[in-house]
Amino acid sequence: MRIRLFTSLALAAALPAAPAAAQTPAVIGHPARATDVVLRVSSGGGFVPAQVNLRALPSFTLYGDGTVIVPGAVIQIYPGPAISPLVRSKLSEARVQTLLRRAQAAGLLARGTIDYGDMGAMGISDMPTTTLIVNARGRHLVRAAYALGVTAHGGRLTARQARARLALQRFVAQLPKGLRGTPYAPTALAVYAGPFTGTAQAGSTRVRWPLRSNLATAGTRVSTGLGYRCILVRGNDAKILLGALRKANEQTRWVARAGASRSYQLIARPLLPDQRTCAAPGA
Repeated sequence: MRIRLFTSLALAAALPAAPAAAQTPAVIGHPARATDVVLRVSSGGGFVPAQVNLRALPSFTLYGDGTVIVPGAVIQIYPGPAISPLVRSKLSEARVQTLLRRAQAAGLLARGTIDYGDMGAMGISDMPTTTLIVNARGRHLVRAAYALGVTAHGGRLTARQARARLALQRFVAQLPKGLRGTPYAPTALAVYAGPFTGTAQAGSTRVRWPLRSNLATAGTRVSTGLGYRCILVRGNDAKILLGALRKANEQTRWVARAGASRSYQLIARPLLPDQRTCAAPGA
């Protein structure tokens, strides 16, 4: 018996230890509906014409069901298209969890605010602000960094601010790109209409406004100082206007009827599934 016991112990010591059970990463909770934003990255502000910010679209939006909407490719011609294209694709829940774990590793899911430094700390003016919205673990978090990706001047950033900026910059840079998908067909548009002034540019055409609304009075005034009004266009009207926009370009002069002397400039921004108002894309 002693010989057998010794032999058994020797064999047990010689065998490799059984591998530890692989730990499954904890699931990070997030909203699950197709209109719930889980992650969104947008950029705005800076020393650019007001029309640029009115036309701006989020660079990345992830919804609760895994839908991702990003800007599509735009042909490099002048004048450019009257409305910017968007592409819709789908991520599995496993990939959504991967993105949220990356956000967690970057410190973006922590409670409270994160100090990324302001214009004074960066030592440079007239740059845009990058905004990240993340909804996870029952929290709605907004991270906004001025002049993200730009080297600071004057060394006024603290070490903590520099680390926070780098973490956010790396997270944004690693978001999925080049996703294959289908064109996103918006069901609503935010249309900014303002009186056309100046000289018509090359390639400018005159197109009749296809809806019953009055371009001079419809919608609500936008505080750009340029006389723009925002008209929300939904449902069948959105389909009709999209058809007209495809025949136009960004320099098109819109008229209420054929032969009308007064014309308008339009900036048409497709609304994403969660958007219902003329609010900025990052809101």
